[in-house]
Amino acid sequence: MSEKVELYRRASAEIDIATLARLRHPDYTCTYPQSGECFVGHENWAAAHQDYADRVTARNLERATVKGGEQKTKVVTTAAGSLPFVSTPVVQVSDTGDLVVLEGQGNWPDGKAYNYVLILEYRDGLVWRETQYFAEPFEAPEWRAEFTERAE
Repeated sequence: MSEKVELYRRASAEIDIATLARLRHPDYTCTYPQSGECFVGHENWAAAHQDYADRVTARNLERATVKGGEQKTKVVTTAAGSLPFVSTPVVQVSDTGDLVVLEGQGNWPDGKAYNYVLILEYRDGLVWRETQYFAEPFEAPEWRAEFTERAE
């Protein structure tokens, strides 16, 4: 995982508003396509997530696997107050420089499981566009079992 992605991930995990402000482009937006929400500007994102951070108390274990290029696994414990998309047991990261895709699984503060995809687009070395997708996992139908293998 590149240093810029690790720094952003860490600041997000700690809900470090000041560091995120430095890492985000002046034209930053964050979109949640499933709910139809778009935070225009870091200030709007920060206001919404500071309130959220005050409600989250779980401590979570995260294992990040870098996809594309060098493969490695890193285990870290995130601080209390982690956002759900970074407080995950498994994260796969594709980092091509200006486009970073993180895939993972985790739990909402109420314990409900989810899968996510987080897309970071960089401009001028800063996070310009952030898109987050969240979905509940589901059991595969038995009729497909003969055609598939269990994904890890």
